[in-house]
Amino acid sequence: MSNVAFVLGNGESRQGIRIAELKPHGKVFACNAVYRTEEPDYLVAVDPKMILEIAETDYPKTHEVWSNYNHQYSKNENAKNHIKWFSPSLGWSSGPTALKMAADKKFSTIYILGFDYQGHVKDEKNKRFGFNNVFKDTRNYKKSNEEATYYGNWMSQTKRVINDYKNIQFLRVVPKTAFKPHDLEFSENLKHLDIDEFCRIHNVQRHK
Repeated sequence: MSNVAFVLGNGESRQGIRIAELKPHGKVFACNAVYRTEEPDYLVAVDPKMILEIAETDYPKTHEVWSNYNHQYSKNENAKNHIKWFSPSLGWSSGPTALKMAADKKFSTIYILGFDYQGHVKDEKNKRFGFNNVFKDTRNYKKSNEEATYYGNWMSQTKRVINDYKNIQFLRVVPKTAFKPHDLEFSENLKHLDIDEFCRIHNVQRHK
């Protein structure tokens, strides 16, 4: 097994990075609606609406999909028979859950893409931020004119993984001007990596 993993959230900073170009370099963990157009090694979705959307398709029959069990899935054959269940359930959001899954597999280096946390700045003084997600304006996602969800839970869950796996080097891949949370500044095993440098290292392109 490669010692490298890529964990993709769906923040817009990762726009244009294609999973197929990452796969030769390591295992790819991704979340939610990614399945609509791409095929990660592991798809993680914990929102029941998203799981039921995925289960409308044959994707779980041919790909690894992971979630937390919910009694409503017992009535859906695809969900019941083909989706794999975390045991125990973390009760976390999809991105940090995928990060924990990768860390559990003991990769030595984990690149984190699309973990933007903060939304698009609309009114910084009054802490108003627009929804930041590559799948905005599509089924099971907010509209682009809606407010961003506060990132506190995502941050604390991410921080827990980083602190619990100090032997893993985490690299958060973002543009140079991206929001860098104060909470992550004190994690010795996490660094921020400019996305252009990341593309050079792995010889991948950012597609339009």
